[in-house]
Amino acid sequence: MAVIDLTLPVNRHMQGIPGLREYEENPTRCVVLSCMGEIQKEHLESRGIELDRNLELTLHMLSRLEILTHIGTHIDAPCHFLEAGGWSVEQIPLERTIGKGRVVPLTHLQGRECITADEIIKTGVEIDATVIPVLHTGWTDRAWGADDFWGDSIFLDTTAAEYIVEKGCKAVALDCFPEAPFWLGIEADEPPGRNHKTLLSNKTIIIQLVSNVGELGGKDFTLYGIPLPLEGLDGSPARVFAITGD
Repeated sequence: MAVIDLTLPVNRHMQGIPGLREYEENPTRCVVLSCMGEIQKEHLESRGIELDRNLELTLHMLSRLEILTHIGTHIDAPCHFLEAGGWSVEQIPLERTIGKGRVVPLTHLQGRECITADEIIKTGVEIDATVIPVLHTGWTDRAWGADDFWGDSIFLDTTAAEYIVEKGCKAVALDCFPEAPFWLGIEADEPPGRNHKTLLSNKTIIIQLVSNVGELGGKDFTLYGIPLPLEGLDGSPARVFAITGD
């Protein structure tokens, strides 16, 4: 058995979707409020960790996290795009984000190309209600933290979202954006957020921006997508990992 972490690290360098006020005005911050002494303080400074201007030296280390619900590795709840009747994130049954996973290899795709239903079918990987497909373009590993990540984004085509729903998948994990990158002038047909609505209205939960998928290779594994139980909210940062059957 091996545990393979598929989660991007959370830090103040995370970049959200370009051009959206929510991301521009609410950067991720990880701020240390207190630590145990000069040795620990120097260690934190050497790692580039933000320290509060009124940092206290106390008997413990304590920090503050400021983060949006949809940045880095995260899980989308149905109410993210459904105005009425959709689960908030704490209402998602964990059995929908935990289950047998299956990697769909799509690493041949390049920037600004999209995952279509045909691309998924051409891999020969069977997906159905018994598995959570993990769409592996390698884009997060290649470009996260660089301007190219959003500037040349790989994305999900509407036919792919429809195919995943048709196959009855309870969730889908992917390492790229699940919509056409509107910030690049690439627009899907109306309505906006069509893939989110297609998936979430069918209770197919979206596990976004996983990383390190290549470590899974051809192994059998169980995928675990664990959101925080944030009452009434639309999504959550998540710890996503796989346990192989070795």
